[in-house]
Amino acid sequence: MPKDTFMNLNEEKREKVEKAMEKEFARATFEKASVSRIVKDAEIPRGSFYQYFEDKEDAIRYIVQKHISLEHKMMYELLLQTQGDIFDMAVLVFEKMTNETKETDKRELYKNIMKEIKKNNIDIFDENLKFDDLEQVKSIIDKNNLNIQQEDSLKYIMKILVNITRSAVIEVIDNKVSIEQGKADLQEQLKILKRGMLKNQ
Repeated sequence: MPKDTFMNLNEEKREKVEKAMEKEFARATFEKASVSRIVKDAEIPRGSFYQYFEDKEDAIRYIVQKHISLEHKMMYELLLQTQGDIFDMAVLVFEKMTNETKETDKRELYKNIMKEIKKNNIDIFDENLKFDDLEQVKSIIDKNNLNIQQEDSLKYIMKILVNITRSAVIEVIDNKVSIEQGKADLQEQLKILKRGMLKNQ
Protein backbone atom coordinates (compact mmCIF):
# COMPACT_ATOMS: atom_id res chain seq x y z
CA MET A 1 0.00 0.00 0.00
CA PRO A 2 1.11 3.62 -0.44
CA LYS A 3 3.79 5.02 1.81
CA ASP A 4 3.08 7.89 4.19
CA THR A 5 4.77 10.28 1.78
CA PHE A 6 1.99 9.67 -0.74
CA MET A 7 -0.85 9.84 1.77
CA ASN A 8 0.57 13.08 3.16
CA LEU A 9 0.55 14.82 -0.23
CA ASN A 10 -1.95 17.62 -0.61
CA GLU A 11 -5.19 16.50 -2.22
CA GLU A 12 -4.52 18.14 -5.59
CA LYS A 13 -1.10 16.51 -6.04
CA ARG A 14 -2.32 13.12 -4.82
CA GLU A 15 -5.23 13.19 -7.26
CA LYS A 16 -2.87 14.13 -10.09
CA VAL A 17 -0.73 11.06 -9.38
CA GLU A 18 -3.84 8.86 -9.10
CA LYS A 19 -5.19 10.13 -12.42
CA ALA A 20 -1.83 9.47 -14.09
CA MET A 21 -1.82 5.91 -12.78
CA GLU A 22 -5.42 5.32 -13.86
CA LYS A 23 -4.66 6.72 -17.30
CA GLU A 24 -1.73 4.34 -17.73
CA PHE A 25 -3.58 1.36 -16.28
CA ALA A 26 -6.37 2.06 -18.78
CA ARG A 27 -3.92 2.34 -21.69
CA ALA A 28 -2.17 -0.97 -20.98
CA THR A 29 -2.66 -4.13 -18.98
CA PHE A 30 -1.11 -3.95 -15.52
CA GLU A 31 1.75 -6.17 -16.64
CA LYS A 32 2.64 -3.84 -19.52
CA ALA A 33 1.95 -0.53 -17.74
CA SER A 34 4.88 1.87 -17.66
CA VAL A 35 6.11 3.76 -14.59
CA SER A 36 7.84 6.16 -16.99
CA ARG A 37 4.51 7.21 -18.50
CA ILE A 38 2.96 7.58 -15.05
CA VAL A 39 5.66 9.94 -13.78
CA LYS A 40 5.56 11.91 -17.04
CA ASP A 41 1.80 12.45 -16.84
CA ALA A 42 1.95 13.17 -13.12
CA GLU A 43 4.84 15.58 -13.71
CA ILE A 44 6.92 14.11 -10.89
CA PRO A 45 10.50 12.77 -10.80
CA ARG A 46 10.79 9.00 -11.17
CA GLY A 47 12.34 8.87 -7.71
CA SER A 48 9.22 10.42 -6.22
CA PHE A 49 7.13 7.51 -7.49
CA TYR A 50 9.23 5.13 -5.42
CA GLN A 51 8.90 7.43 -2.42
CA TYR A 52 5.13 7.01 -2.79
CA PHE A 53 4.99 3.28 -3.64
CA GLU A 54 7.27 0.29 -3.16
CA ASP A 55 6.94 -0.64 -6.85
CA LYS A 56 4.45 -0.77 -9.72
CA GLU A 57 2.61 -3.71 -8.12
CA ASP A 58 2.12 -1.63 -4.98
CA ALA A 59 0.56 1.15 -7.08
CA ILE A 60 -1.67 -1.40 -8.81
CA ARG A 61 -2.89 -2.71 -5.45
CA TYR A 62 -3.71 0.84 -4.40
CA ILE A 63 -5.80 1.51 -7.53
CA VAL A 64 -7.60 -1.84 -7.23
CA GLN A 65 -8.43 -1.28 -3.56
CA LYS A 66 -9.53 2.28 -4.32
CA HIS A 67 -11.95 0.82 -6.88
CA ILE A 68 -13.22 -1.76 -4.38
CA SER A 69 -13.82 0.98 -1.82
CA LEU A 70 -15.79 2.94 -4.43
CA GLU A 71 -17.84 -0.21 -5.11
CA HIS A 72 -18.69 -0.40 -1.42
CA LYS A 73 -19.78 3.23 -1.39
CA MET A 74 -21.89 2.70 -4.52
CA MET A 75 -23.58 -0.35 -3.00
CA TYR A 76 -24.30 1.57 0.19
CA GLU A 77 -25.90 4.46 -1.68
CA LEU A 78 -27.97 2.16 -3.89
CA LEU A 79 -29.04 0.00 -0.96
CA LEU A 80 -30.37 3.14 0.69
CA GLN A 81 -32.22 3.92 -2.54
CA THR A 82 -33.73 0.42 -2.71
CA GLN A 83 -34.45 0.22 1.03
CA GLY A 84 -32.00 -2.64 1.46
CA ASP A 85 -33.15 -4.81 -1.46
CA ILE A 86 -29.97 -6.48 -2.71
CA PHE A 87 -31.54 -7.71 -5.94
CA ASP A 88 -32.80 -4.27 -6.98
CA MET A 89 -29.41 -2.92 -5.95
CA ALA A 90 -27.64 -5.33 -8.33
CA VAL A 91 -29.67 -4.02 -11.29
CA LEU A 92 -28.91 -0.41 -10.35
CA VAL A 93 -25.20 -1.23 -9.98
CA PHE A 94 -25.28 -2.73 -13.49
CA GLU A 95 -26.98 0.39 -14.89
CA LYS A 96 -24.58 2.76 -13.16
CA MET A 97 -21.43 0.87 -14.13
CA THR A 98 -22.41 0.35 -17.77
CA ASN A 99 -23.21 4.05 -18.00
CA GLU A 100 -19.92 5.09 -16.37
CA THR A 101 -17.84 2.80 -18.58
CA LYS A 102 -19.14 4.23 -21.85
CA GLU A 103 -15.98 6.35 -21.99
CA THR A 104 -13.11 4.34 -23.47
CA ASP A 105 -10.58 5.10 -20.72
CA LYS A 106 -12.97 4.16 -17.92
CA ARG A 107 -14.01 1.03 -19.79
CA GLU A 108 -10.43 -0.18 -20.26
CA LEU A 109 -9.47 0.68 -16.67
CA TYR A 110 -12.45 -1.27 -15.35
CA LYS A 111 -11.57 -4.28 -17.52
CA ASN A 112 -7.99 -4.28 -16.27
CA ILE A 113 -9.09 -3.93 -12.65
CA MET A 114 -11.49 -6.85 -13.06
CA LYS A 115 -8.71 -8.96 -14.56
CA GLU A 116 -6.49 -8.16 -11.56
CA ILE A 117 -9.25 -9.02 -9.08
CA LYS A 118 -9.90 -12.32 -10.85
CA LYS A 119 -6.22 -13.18 -11.28
CA ASN A 120 -5.46 -12.68 -7.60
CA ASN A 121 -8.82 -13.99 -6.39
CA ILE A 122 -9.40 -10.78 -4.43
CA ASP A 123 -12.43 -10.94 -2.16
CA ILE A 124 -14.08 -7.51 -2.01
CA PHE A 125 -15.78 -8.56 1.24
CA ASP A 126 -12.53 -9.63 2.91
CA GLU A 127 -12.66 -8.26 6.45
CA ASN A 128 -8.88 -7.83 6.37
CA LEU A 129 -9.22 -5.06 3.78
CA LYS A 130 -10.78 -2.95 6.54
CA PHE A 131 -12.86 -0.57 4.44
CA ASP A 132 -14.78 1.61 6.87
CA ASP A 133 -17.94 1.60 4.77
CA LEU A 134 -18.23 -2.21 4.42
CA GLU A 135 -20.03 -2.65 7.72
CA GLN A 136 -22.43 0.11 6.69
CA VAL A 137 -23.23 -1.84 3.52
CA LYS A 138 -24.01 -4.96 5.54
CA SER A 139 -26.04 -3.09 8.15
CA ILE A 140 -28.69 -1.73 5.75
CA ILE A 141 -29.38 -4.92 3.77
CA ASP A 142 -32.98 -6.06 4.20
CA LYS A 143 -32.48 -9.56 5.65
CA ASN A 144 -36.15 -10.32 6.39
CA ASN A 145 -36.74 -12.39 3.24
CA LEU A 146 -33.26 -13.85 2.86
CA ASN A 147 -32.63 -17.46 3.73
CA ILE A 148 -29.67 -16.79 6.01
CA GLN A 149 -28.84 -19.97 7.92
CA GLN A 150 -25.45 -19.08 9.34
CA GLU A 151 -23.31 -16.03 10.04
CA ASP A 152 -21.37 -16.13 6.77
CA SER A 153 -24.43 -16.67 4.55
CA LEU A 154 -24.93 -12.95 3.85
CA LYS A 155 -21.31 -12.59 2.78
CA TYR A 156 -21.65 -15.47 0.33
CA ILE A 157 -24.92 -14.15 -1.05
CA MET A 158 -23.33 -10.75 -1.67
CA LYS A 159 -20.29 -12.33 -3.32
CA ILE A 160 -22.57 -14.22 -5.71
CA LEU A 161 -24.50 -11.07 -6.57
CA VAL A 162 -21.35 -9.02 -7.11
CA ASN A 163 -19.81 -11.69 -9.33
CA ILE A 164 -22.82 -12.11 -11.62
CA THR A 165 -23.32 -8.33 -11.81
CA ARG A 166 -19.67 -7.80 -12.73
CA SER A 167 -19.91 -10.54 -15.35
CA ALA A 168 -22.96 -8.84 -16.86
CA VAL A 169 -21.10 -5.52 -16.99
CA ILE A 170 -18.04 -7.15 -18.60
CA GLU A 171 -20.26 -8.75 -21.27
CA VAL A 172 -21.47 -5.26 -22.20
CA ILE A 173 -18.13 -3.45 -22.17
CA ASP A 174 -16.60 -6.28 -24.22
CA ASN A 175 -19.38 -5.59 -26.76
CA LYS A 176 -20.64 -9.17 -26.52
CA VAL A 177 -24.17 -8.02 -25.74
CA SER A 178 -26.10 -4.74 -25.73
CA ILE A 179 -26.86 -2.93 -22.47
CA GLU A 180 -30.51 -3.95 -22.85
CA GLN A 181 -29.65 -7.62 -23.36
CA GLY A 182 -27.09 -7.56 -20.55
CA LYS A 183 -29.68 -6.13 -18.17
CA ALA A 184 -32.27 -8.72 -19.22
CA ASP A 185 -29.74 -11.53 -18.73
CA LEU A 186 -28.85 -10.21 -15.28
CA GLN A 187 -32.50 -9.95 -14.26
CA GLU A 188 -33.10 -13.54 -15.34
CA GLN A 189 -30.15 -14.71 -13.24
CA LEU A 190 -31.48 -12.74 -10.28
CA LYS A 191 -34.87 -14.46 -10.63
CA ILE A 192 -33.11 -17.83 -10.43
CA LEU A 193 -31.20 -16.75 -7.34
CA LYS A 194 -34.36 -15.47 -5.68
CA ARG A 195 -36.10 -18.78 -6.11
CA GLY A 196 -33.23 -20.41 -4.22
CA MET A 197 -32.64 -17.70 -1.63
CA LEU A 198 -36.00 -16.37 -0.52
CA LYS A 199 -38.01 -17.94 2.26
CA ASN A 200 -41.70 -18.86 2.11
CA GLN A 201 -41.62 -20.32 -1.41
